[in-house]
Amino acid sequence: MPRKKKERSIYVTKEPEWNKFRALTDTEEQAKAFHSCEYFVRTEIPKKKLCASVRNWVKETSGWTKEEQKIVLANPDWAFAATGISTYVEYKLGYMPESISKHLWKRKEEWITRGKEVLLEKKEAIKDKKVISIQERMKMQVEHLCAEWEYQLDCLTDGSKTLTEFEPYKDLVSYRPEIKAAHAKLIKDDFEYAYNEALEVKEWNDPDIKEGYGHFTPKMRKEYLEFFEKINTACETIIQTKATTRKARKPRARSKDSIIKKLKYQINDSELGIASIHPTEIVNANEIWIYNTKTRKLGVYHAHTKDPRSMNRPGSGLMVKGTTILDYDKETSIQKTLRKPKEQISNWTGKAKTKFTKSFDELTTTGIKMNGRINENTIILKAF
Repeated sequence: MPRKKKERSIYVTKEPEWNKFRALTDTEEQAKAFHSCEYFVRTEIPKKKLCASVRNWVKETSGWTKEEQKIVLANPDWAFAATGISTYVEYKLGYMPESISKHLWKRKEEWITRGKEVLLEKKEAIKDKKVISIQERMKMQVEHLCAEWEYQLDCLTDGSKTLTEFEPYKDLVSYRPEIKAAHAKLIKDDFEYAYNEALEVKEWNDPDIKEGYGHFTPKMRKEYLEFFEKINTACETIIQTKATTRKARKPRARSKDSIIKKLKYQINDSELGIASIHPTEIVNANEIWIYNTKTRKLGVYHAHTKDPRSMNRPGSGLMVKGTTILDYDKETSIQKTLRKPKEQISNWTGKAKTKFTKSFDELTTTGIKMNGRINENTIILKAF
């Protein structure tokens, strides 16, 4: 029987046996194990990840008040570099010796003092009208989130976390300050190089890639790419959602707003990376395209022709009443089921009307007549 090939390590220093140390229960043995891991972390783990582990410890483990956390987290990364070794090991093992824990609490006073100075300097900089470019300011606003995601990527590759635990869209929505479309684009661009490299890792053709990622199993290579795809999809969802919600102009949309105020619809779908247009665009449109995320049905509503005999309001297009679409052609307004929504839905994004129609005609599933109802599972893709 052939011998199993030993996986290559990406580290020069031998990596600790985390699972073995994590199972220890004796206090003295835990302290010895903890200290034995410190050299590996000091020499192999990037400072950026160490600093991220300290910030994570402050937020989730310290037990300090929100105000104290805010002041401590204002410290620059270099203030956390040395302490990051202990917090990183604590995260990997699940425990920390009491002597080190007390040391962290002693550093609290130092961090609060420096944090207050940093916050004061920021206020003075505003008073002095110190100019910081918009691009730099946005990067500063999202740098902690990006660092946290890189930390989670490290946890994914070492097996301490699974891909299902990584939910970038929820992180973007809950993050403060609010993540806007420009922030999302900046984050996506920041991870673009890593995403392109992940594509090469998945393809597994380049000799240099095989050398650098030789310890990755096929499953790890697949999840490595999916990690960055999740980030791209989350960012695209934010970008589309923010863009469509600001399309309606108040002076022109006031009467339309009152028309669609009872309409229920789904704002976005982070799995597919799509978002609804503003529902006021339905009013007087000649046709609208919708997608039901629950039934996987994609459909189109065509307004009646301009023949007065076939409609109540000649030439005025579609109308909304409550949660129902009115004045649509019941013969030409149909829906079809998408077998693979993630692969197909991109055919109904963009501005090309002919692309929408052609892609719809190419679907082989059976067409069903529309009933005019819009509900909370409906994404309003486009109006023409």
